[in-house]
Amino acid sequence: MTDAVTCPNCRDQLDVPTELRGRPVKCATCQTVFTVPNGAGAEPPLARPSRGRSNDRPREPDARPRKRGNGIVWVLLAGTTLVCVGLSLTFATLLDSILSPAMQVHKSDEGKFQVEFPAAPQPFTQTGEKGAVVKGLEAHREMGDGRFFVKYYDLTKLQLAGDRDAVLTDALKTEIASLAAGAEIQRQITTHAGFPAIDVQLEQGGQFAKRITVVRIILAGSRVYILGAQGQNQPPQFSYVQQFFISFQPAEKFKPKLKAED
Repeated sequence: MTDAVTCPNCRDQLDVPTELRGRPVKCATCQTVFTVPNGAGAEPPLARPSRGRSNDRPREPDARPRKRGNGIVWVLLAGTTLVCVGLSLTFATLLDSILSPAMQVHKSDEGKFQVEFPAAPQPFTQTGEKGAVVKGLEAHREMGDGRFFVKYYDLTKLQLAGDRDAVLTDALKTEIASLAAGAEIQRQITTHAGFPAIDVQLEQGGQFAKRITVVRIILAGSRVYILGAQGQNQPPQFSYVQQFFISFQPAEKFKPKLKAED
């Protein structure tokens, strides 16, 4: 238990343990030594500040009174912060639910993969690095300028005989070469369906007109798959963006390497 005591010199409010009643204490603010009154709420007589002489200075008690803090201010600040965070999360959830389209399952014509698109995709073919034929599907959303695509190409014999990590790195460099100008890039090594993969996020533009591109490159067997989602203020946390990546199923099945028995 503590008593509220007023310092006779600086008039500051102090919290003093009840066991210090009738004992000398030192003010935490002005260092004045005074005796705590025995009666709760009574103010002690005016005392002079201590001059720091060891001969006549009263013995310091073990416990010093602490200056009373304004705890209500911190409680209000913490409450306001929690309310703001809650409103932000609520707004993001409502925006996600409004913008979320119905996902549509699509398979490639050659049966290479299956994935859920947020809009009807169109097939395309293009020429990749070193003359590789790249095929895939691409869908565009009217709201949010959203673009989603899946493309793939087969590795050459030389690539299959080389370093597998180098294959992923080369594919990554080629894919982001046209997007990296002035973009903030984040990379992360991951896996997809057991296969090695790399996730890349690129952000371009200002805070209220930010273009976000998320790319996942997967090395599955003898084939490279590239998944991409791009849009204006379309963060990867949106449910339909996550569903697009999670739903992707390559035709290849991951076969873990078995360790030889001792």
